[in-house]
Formats: sequence, C-alpha cells, structure tokens
Amino acid sequence: MKKQDIMMVVILGALLVLWTMFGQKLTGGDRPPPPTAASTNTFSVSNAVGALAKADAITAPDPQAVPVATNAAPVDVEPQMPAKPEQTLLLTNDWLEVVVSSKGAALNSVVLKAYPENANSKSGPVKLDFAERRALAPVSLAGIPTTADFELQATADGRGAELEYRTPNGLVFHRTITLPAGKSYLLGVADTLKNTAKATLPLPPYGLQLGAMRDLPGETPQSGYVNLGVDALPGGGEKVQYLGGEFGGLFEAKKNAASLAVPEQVDSVWPKIGNVDWLAVKNKYFVQILMPNDVTENPRLWAQRTLAVGETNTALRSEKMTELKAVAAAVMFPEAHIEGDKPVVRNMQFYVGPKLYAALAPLKRSIVEVMEFGFWGPVGKVLLWTMNAIASIWPHNYGLAIMLLTILIRIIFWPLTHKSTQSMKRMQAVQPLMKEIREKFKDNAQKQQQEMMRLYKEHKINPLGGCLPMLIQIPVFIALFVVLRSAIELRFASFLWIKDLSEAENLFPFGFSVPLVGWSAINILPILMAVTMFWQQKLTPSTGDAQQQKIMMFMPVMMLFFFYNFAAGLSLYWTTNQVLMIVQLYWQRKHPTALVKA
Repeated sequence: MKKQDIMMVVILGALLVLWTMFGQKLTGGDRPPPPTAASTNTFSVSNAVGALAKADAITAPDPQAVPVATNAAPVDVEPQMPAKPEQTLLLTNDWLEVVVSSKGAALNSVVLKAYPENANSKSGPVKLDFAERRALAPVSLAGIPTTADFELQATADGRGAELEYRTPNGLVFHRTITLPAGKSYLLGVADTLKNTAKATLPLPPYGLQLGAMRDLPGETPQSGYVNLGVDALPGGGEKVQYLGGEFGGLFEAKKNAASLAVPEQVDSVWPKIGNVDWLAVKNKYFVQILMPNDVTENPRLWAQRTLAVGETNTALRSEKMTELKAVAAAVMFPEAHIEGDKPVVRNMQFYVGPKLYAALAPLKRSIVEVMEFGFWGPVGKVLLWTMNAIASIWPHNYGLAIMLLTILIRIIFWPLTHKSTQSMKRMQAVQPLMKEIREKFKDNAQKQQQEMMRLYKEHKINPLGGCLPMLIQIPVFIALFVVLRSAIELRFASFLWIKDLSEAENLFPFGFSVPLVGWSAINILPILMAVTMFWQQKLTPSTGDAQQQKIMMFMPVMMLFFFYNFAAGLSLYWTTNQVLMIVQLYWQRKHPTALVKA
C-alpha cells in the first residue's frame, strides 16, 4: 500500500467510524434474555390455550405533549366486561403464518417460514412474538378497550379474518385482515367505523400500534450501531427519519429529578414528525411497516431498556442509559365525526417480514430505505445485486460470492491502481532531486513550490496519483460495509470455518471481555487481514522518510482494532483485497517496464 494510500486508509477508517455512529447512540449493559416463544394454533378458529399476556397499550397523545415517560397501564374508556376466552385464527401462505386474535383484533405472532431462528440445521423458523404489544391493536379508540373481545370469523375465501366490536353508544368497529396466497409478506387491513345511533358520533384521536420488536437470539450488538429502531417517512416529500438513535435521549430526558434515575420504559408522542406516509419498527433483519392511506398525526414511540446489573424494577434505578431491550410505535389518526350514513373507512397495508431488498423495493414510497443504505445507497444496491447474482450461481455460498465480488472490483479498479503505482515509482525516482530543491529553496516556499511543479511536469508525475485510487474506492468500501452490516442474505451463511458471515467469527470464546477493546473470542480473519496489510506495505514502493515509514507500520495494528469485531464478511472482503494487491505488486515487480512506460 503506497504511503499516500495508507493515509487514505486512515481517512477511510475515520469515515467508517463516523458512519457507524451517524444517527445512533452508544448503549451499554447486558443483553436481555430471548423472549419465550408461544406455540402456534391450528388452522381453525379455536380457544386460546393458557392466559393471554396483558398488553400495555400506547396511550393517546396530549395535544400539548412533549415526550413523557410512563410505566402506567392505560385506562380503558368504559368498564371492562367479563373476559371471554380468546379465539385465534391462523392465516397462512408460502412465506407467513399469522395468528389473528379476538383480543383487540390484533396479531399475536407471525412466523417467517423461510428464515431459521438460529444456525442449527434443526432450527425452527423465526417467530415474531407480539404478546407484549400486539401488532395492529387499536389504542385509545373511544369505547373499545385495547383487549376488547371482538367477534372473530374467517372470510368466505379463507384468506382472511373478519372482526367486529359494538359499543353501547352505537359505534361499530369492523376490521378485515387479508393475507394473499403464494409468496407475500404484505397483509391488507380494512377498518370501517360505523355510527348506528341517530346523532353524529365524535371520534377522538386514536391509533394503531406496531408490535414490540426485540433482537433475536444469537444477534450481537456492534459498537456504534443500534439494531432496534423506528423509521418514519413524513408526509410532504421529506426524507426518511431514523429514530432508533433518539431513544437514549428520551430516557435521559426523563430522569427522575430527585434521584436522577432513568425510567425502565418511555412512551411518548414524537413532536418532530406529523403526518407519516408509513411507520416502521425493526430489529437487525426483520421489520414491520404500516402504510395508512389516511392523514395521521404525530406518531407515538415506546421503548424498554435492559436493567443494569443490580438494578431492580422497584428500586436502585440506574442513573445511566442502558441498552435498548424492545421498541414499538403507533400511527395516530386525528379526531373525526361519524354521521349515521357516512362511515369512516381506513384501508392500509401492513408489511411484516425480512429487510430484503427484493421484497421491499416493489412497495415503493421509499420503503427500501429501512435498510439504511444511506448516502451510498446507489453503490450499495449495485454491490448487493452483484453479490446475489454471483451467489445464485453457487447457491448459498456467500463467502465465495464476496471473494468473487472483490476480484471483480479489483479488475474494475486495476487501471487506476496501476497508474498509481506508476506515479509512485516515478516519485521514488526523483526523490534525490526533490531533496535538492527543498534544501536549495528552504527559505523561499513559493520558489520551492514552483520548482516542484516543474519537476512533476518534466517527469510526468501526478502528485495526487497515489491518493486518487483510494479516494475513489472509499464509497465502494463504505457501501459494502453498510450492505454486509444488515444484509439478511448473509444471516447464518457459513464459509469454511466461519459459521455466520454477518457476525464476527467468535472462535474459542474467552469467557470474558478484554477491557477497552471488547474482544471476547478469537477472530482469525482480522488477524490475516493485518498480516497481509503488513506484507503489502513491505512490497510497496516507499517515498516517505524513515520516520514516516515507522509510523505507517502501525497501520495494520490500527486496522486490526477497527475490524476485529466487524462482520466476518467485511474482513473477508478486505483480506481478499489485500491478497489481490500483493499479487499485483509481485506482477509489477516481474514486469518493471510496464511501470516506467509513459
């Protein structure tokens, strides 16, 4: 690696750190235990087995509200009737199993058939359990408690569920949930609110919540990046807003004034966003997206954090924000009035499935931005498409796909890197002349600069020739980092000794975490990467002074620290890239005339 290139690597590393921290908040604390999964019901309407976990509904927003923390359960608008046995209906297609509940006309859980829960070959599919906050439950809907007992039946075609609830004052809430046959992650939701009374019926603001999302078992956090998040596209053509990094501030803002304790949960209206085109709640690889067709108000956010070591639910509250444990959100509809002959009809779409580009892109409305490709999105999409195209030739071998993608990138950038090496060789050849100019005009900076430019022109040297190739490759590197960070295609994708390309290798766990650096296991690829970088430096023509060369020898160590806990797929890319550069340098040594040719 040329010395100018090495400086570009320093810049790249700094940009990478800033990129991973952009919009995110660093959190600490212990990981929560995985949620307990409940068994799925049969293919018919049936009484639920066991007691239904009580769902904490998101309360209605105060028009004058600022974010307010609360742990209190919602107050129902009318006295609760004796609870009826829960009934459930299972809707299924090629990709989904959706359990619809009579309690609140909500979704209890969703099974994603195509994705295993863990890397074990006998693993069952991923199950998103919404028992804590059930997806699509109406909240603060006048006269209808969050856990109201709806009448539930299957639609005539068997592809959906119909639910209905009647209040004493004449409000009828009718909901139809449909799941298309075949391969689809998109549910249709149609809500009709009718007034059977003679007088106009006021309808206060109410909302529909998205289910609580947690990290799945086996997913590890990456420093500077929060997996859990809430995304929203404001109406009016604004950019997608990523709210995952805002939760830490909400918790900190709601510290108890006397004890400075951070609450365990926050539940608040988000005043910075009004009408939304869609609202999403997500973890690292999966997402719920509610797409209403009506005007909405400020959405509500809910989050729960992990308890610190020694912290309890009733006392000894932490004074620092810990790690996010679960997040949820709710779309809020404005106040309306229902006349007897004019029902309020609200149709919407609800996506629940993987953060998969091929599944999200057809939905349009910038929904694919939940993948957070960011500024380098166009480059990232090309890289993702290319990687998937290569992997389709050798099914599921994404390690080989990454290596072939790296070779393809090196071929594309070969002319640039070749010209860079030419420039470095010429720069090395004129080092004695440059030293003479510096000594001769050491007291005249302007004359020294003029003579340097004359020397560059005479010997056809581009002083930026060694930097430009690396600068051009920075967007590719960052885009690939973003893609590999959350590409569900790499989830549990094995290669050689690597069990999961989306995670660090984590071989031979230590049983403890090394202070300051956070290393807890052996990762071979980052070590290989540092070794190949050192090797490459030894082969690269040097133009700097001896002191500079000594400083640059620390670059492999710095990059080792940068990459050690990154996804193995990214280390595989960079190591392969280094090996290819070493091959190129050896080739150039055997063909020296190719370097000095004008």
